[in-house]
Amino acid sequence: MIYLKKFELLDKEDWSGYPFHIFLEKEFYHIEFEPITIFYGNNGSGKSTLLNIITETINKDKKTIRRKDNLVKTEYFDRYINECKYYIENDIPLGSKMICSEDIFQNILQKRKENQEKNKQREDLQEQYRQYKYNPIDYTSLEALSVSVETRKKTQSKFIKSRIEENVREFSNGQTSLEFFDKELKEEGVYLIDEPENSLSPKLQIELIQLILELSRFFKCQFIIATHSPFLLSIPDAKIYDLDARPTVTKQWYELENMKIYYQFFKQNKDKFEVEVGQV
Repeated sequence: MIYLKKFELLDKEDWSGYPFHIFLEKEFYHIEFEPITIFYGNNGSGKSTLLNIITETINKDKKTIRRKDNLVKTEYFDRYINECKYYIENDIPLGSKMICSEDIFQNILQKRKENQEKNKQREDLQEQYRQYKYNPIDYTSLEALSVSVETRKKTQSKFIKSRIEENVREFSNGQTSLEFFDKELKEEGVYLIDEPENSLSPKLQIELIQLILELSRFFKCQFIIATHSPFLLSIPDAKIYDLDARPTVTKQWYELENMKIYYQFFKQNKDKFEVEVGQV
């Protein structure tokens, strides 16, 4: 599904402040989007800046793409986006959003805080269970009597489970990030995602790719992704802009410099991965 069809960056230099110069030096003025479009480049190539420019340019007309207010804008940034233009093929759904690295990390920290609070609650309930279970029945109040009776009917785990909505479930940062994407990415939306590979292992990156492909193919979603992950770059049929190239051009994933470096590295160490004859 294509909602955002084209985007035009500045093809002239009016001011010298950020983000002027960044894309002019790359001779990068015109973007055409596919259902999945990727901006590739090393750190400092302007990937994240480009996502911010697209989001803010669209939102200056209508607050269509949700994002957390964590972008530090300058006078020059506002001037720049006022000169940019975009063209849509279909109306951008209201559920569309930009997801930054900060959003992912904040979610990880929030989940960690929730787990710590539940662990503290669990420890308090364990202590309460022991006090009521192994001491004489407390008749001082109806509530105390009720707890005393309950501890004699339940195991510690069932007692705690009845008072905590769900068991504390510890996730790795990667699992928490993947759970975050599964929750945030819904059908019918434009999603601008900045380096989604952060905190994701290769295995979890592949799972994220499957989620993105399903949403793109069957649930009317469009993705614009900034990444240098070799796994995400290999998403089938993704249109890739190489922001390291002068001028910026589209390339196949296997033509990108970093991908060639990975290839050469594994090629040189090929023998370490080969299974010897007769070895299981």
